Amino acid sequence: MRPECADRSRCLHLVASAGATTRTDGPYRRFPIGARRVGRVVVERAPFVADAGLETSGLADPAWLAAHRVKTFIAVPLAEGVGVLALFSRRALGDGERRLLALAARFAAPPEAPVPVTPAAAAGPRPLAEVEREAIEHALVHAGGRVSGPRGAAALLGLKPSTLDSRIKKLGVRRPRG
Repeated sequence: MRPECADRSRCLHLVASAGATTRTDGPYRRFPIGARRVGRVVVERAPFVADAGLETSGLADPAWLAAHRVKTFIAVPLAEGVGVLALFSRRALGDGERRLLALAARFAAPPEAPVPVTPAAAAGPRPLAEVEREAIEHALVHAGGRVSGPRGAAALLGLKPSTLDSRIKKLGVRRPRG
């Protein structure tokens, strides 16, 4: 273990590896976010691509890259602060493959932010009559108080005008004043 990452909470952790090796316990299995070229991808929130001059690209082990005949290295940030999806390739990668890796990173990460729960949603489901009344009121406002006709509330709701009139009476909907 490298001493530079004693605080594991602010470190990148290698969790999967495939290809020439599937080991996840090597010397670069953990290092600080912001450290080295790959660690900066998390902080900068921008992909890093090295497909020429890998030995001077700032990657940690140029000898390993040469020994494994790596031609391209791409690191794409996952969700904020979560990590990096990285790829070593023995051939140059085209724009389509790079876009595919970026897309994979989006799906590999958890959502950026949880969907907020509105107070209404937290209160639970509303009675159907209440929801129906609200929909009719909105349609009437949008239709300028008209029930029938091509731009009437009935047409907006996909109902016959007589059916809408019946629902208005049953639910006690007040028509907007126009």
